[in-house]
Amino acid sequence: MDTVKELVQFMQPNQRLDLKAVALTHVLGLTGSAEGKEAILSLDDMLLAIFGLTYDDNHTVAKDAVLSLINLTAEEQGAVQVFELAKKVQPTFEIVTVAAKQICDEQSDLADPWSMVLSNLTRVESLVHEILAILEKSEQTLPRLAKAFAQLDYNKKKSKLHYLAPIFCNLTQVPRGRELCCQARYQLLEKLLPFASFEASVVRRGGTIGILKNVCFDAVYHDVILNEQDSILVAILQPLCGPEEYSDEDNEKLPIELQYLPESKTREEDPDLRKMLLECLLQLCSTRRSREVLRAKGVYEILREYHKWEAKVGRDSDCLLACENVVDILIKKEEEIGLDNYKTEVEVPADQAEKFVQEDAAYVKTLLD
Repeated sequence: MDTVKELVQFMQPNQRLDLKAVALTHVLGLTGSAEGKEAILSLDDMLLAIFGLTYDDNHTVAKDAVLSLINLTAEEQGAVQVFELAKKVQPTFEIVTVAAKQICDEQSDLADPWSMVLSNLTRVESLVHEILAILEKSEQTLPRLAKAFAQLDYNKKKSKLHYLAPIFCNLTQVPRGRELCCQARYQLLEKLLPFASFEASVVRRGGTIGILKNVCFDAVYHDVILNEQDSILVAILQPLCGPEEYSDEDNEKLPIELQYLPESKTREEDPDLRKMLLECLLQLCSTRRSREVLRAKGVYEILREYHKWEAKVGRDSDCLLACENVVDILIKKEEEIGLDNYKTEVEVPADQAEKFVQEDAAYVKTLLD
């Protein structure tokens, strides 16, 4: 601890560059271990020094300071501590504003590490409301962040900005975030949708699918999701589609973008992301109107082929079960279901729920054996 304290004096803005650089390199190394992070997070003066060095004129020093913040905010406790201290110091270190400004700056060399810091902070649900309020102070911030995300060549210093996807995903944990994402004036959802099938980055792809999942869990937006354009439904279904050929009758049901897919079409390779997409569909099955739309759009037919592939190729038991949960609903007639809304009208006792889980697991095992 004393050794860590001694480093603070060498990390002041007016200190010699070589001393700052060496001290910060040592601190960055410490943030790679749990014990090192604990020691640094216990010293407000050390955190203040790191805050200050993110502004340093020397690019390497500034970058190491931001990298240190990434590691320090990787767990919830550290993220909360850094966020709260940044508010208390005088003058305040406006960490969210600084991060957003760097991300939106086309010429920033530090856009990627700052996006990782903001991703870590927004992962903590208790901070999201306050972070959203900060981002909304300027009407331009959220649209600029969305533009930076949607335009692959946005950053001229070759920053990829993939972590904007989990940032938006984290913001949609709360009702206000979902509302902003679905508001027509921002068109955030439409700008993000294409990246649900973005092969070059699982971070960008996963964050986008996470946004879809969060929005689908809120029945308020089911009419927005299942609109006449089909763009959101296509974004959910496309990663689950393969190259299978359908009959003309089945093809006519499918959204135009999903008809006659090429032989080279592959499915989402990450089982966690496949499961999230299937959970999106399950949430959309909660109301009668949504179920009728899904049937009319050929979702059952797509899942029928997906299920065959998952049983033989993907072989993930959670995905198989998630698929069957959706299919079990879609193959039933509404007269059999007898409910308009599963979420508000069905309550399963805990003992029965556990029994169902065990039966499902046993059944899926037979499919994979």
